[in-house]
Amino acid sequence: MWKTFTVILGICVSASAYDEVVIFPQEKGVRINRFFYDFKSPSAPKKFMGKGWAETLLTEYGFSGIRTSIYGTGNKPAHPQPGVVLEKFYEPETTALKLAKKIKPDVIVFASKKLDNTESFPDWTKNGRGVIPEKYAILLADYLEYMKREGLPVDVLGIDNERRFNEGNIMPETHRDVVLELRRLAAERGLQMPKIIGHEDYAMGRNNWMEKFVELESDTLDIFGGHYYTRARILDKLKSDLAYAGDREKWHSELHWDNHGDPKGSIHSMETAVCSFLALWDCVDNGMNGLMWWDFNPKKKRRDYLMHAASVPLVNAWPLKVIDPDGSETVELNQLHTRAFLQGDVVTVYALNYDSSRTWKDLRFKLATGSIAGKIEGRQWADGHGDKGRTGEIRPYTRGSFRVDLAPGTINVFSFKVNL
Repeated sequence: MWKTFTVILGICVSASAYDEVVIFPQEKGVRINRFFYDFKSPSAPKKFMGKGWAETLLTEYGFSGIRTSIYGTGNKPAHPQPGVVLEKFYEPETTALKLAKKIKPDVIVFASKKLDNTESFPDWTKNGRGVIPEKYAILLADYLEYMKREGLPVDVLGIDNERRFNEGNIMPETHRDVVLELRRLAAERGLQMPKIIGHEDYAMGRNNWMEKFVELESDTLDIFGGHYYTRARILDKLKSDLAYAGDREKWHSELHWDNHGDPKGSIHSMETAVCSFLALWDCVDNGMNGLMWWDFNPKKKRRDYLMHAASVPLVNAWPLKVIDPDGSETVELNQLHTRAFLQGDVVTVYALNYDSSRTWKDLRFKLATGSIAGKIEGRQWADGHGDKGRTGEIRPYTRGSFRVDLAPGTINVFSFKVNL
């Protein structure tokens, strides 16, 4: 075991010269006030029901909502004809949603069309050009009516999902027409009209969808939702889509922590982790207020521990302005990357040093305003550290600063209470 204040997390305090990381608690970004658990990811409803996982997510972590599936796919033909819903296909998810409502009555129900390649939509809702708005709107109204009967009114509705991989061809005009017809059916059937999120394609900026939608001058999109994968981190397109989204809420509705950043590696590799952190930070840096991971699991392996460490401190938290010696760019993996978030009176600071040949000696982390209350808790991951990482405590160097060495190839997380 390391001795506190001398060697902590493999981070040694020394007296050599240092560069600063400055954290500005008064300069906040957009608050991350929506954090979702995804029932669409593998076996998620079953996981949610077991071993206190639902309580952990909704009570301890404070997640605000659940994304659930709209079927009618080749694999789960829940909508074989207009007016018919085969409830058996939905029962695992509705059972888990009822538990979520019991734990957290105001939990947000976010229903999203399930992807099944060229069988994502029933035959009766489409023709050779894609979905027929009047027919597809009936399926959606049938689903909303079914969910209402189950005591699970839908708050947010995604009528498309990764258009690149389905046959619906829901471009902006079709999207608008589906929503307009659904509004009419909802009023006719006495249903609550959910907020509409879109367009949720794979990767930002495909086919200039948001630009074309804005040109329609339609009021049929309430929330911008997009997918931004580690393999397709095209920052300019992310910024462009968010600009076209205007003052709408902006959600990353399917973050992935997988080996996209490291195709020959595993989901537990350090490169995968660094790529995933940076994709997440691209989103919060640019004002996205809603986040959701694909396949977020209880802590079992390194990927899970790192996902929790990357995510839980961001729930209902404010991103803070941070200046570090390498700047704010997230393009080069081997740069020093730092971010900070304020959750209540707790600041969490992240420092990624993926450069295998560089140690940041005696690096000072300093608050621009305020002071550190008590000790700083630290955790570090590196190859050979084990799934949980290594933990330790650090005393502040001054009332508003602390010093550490950042070892090569490490992910470092520091947290402390702050007096502002």
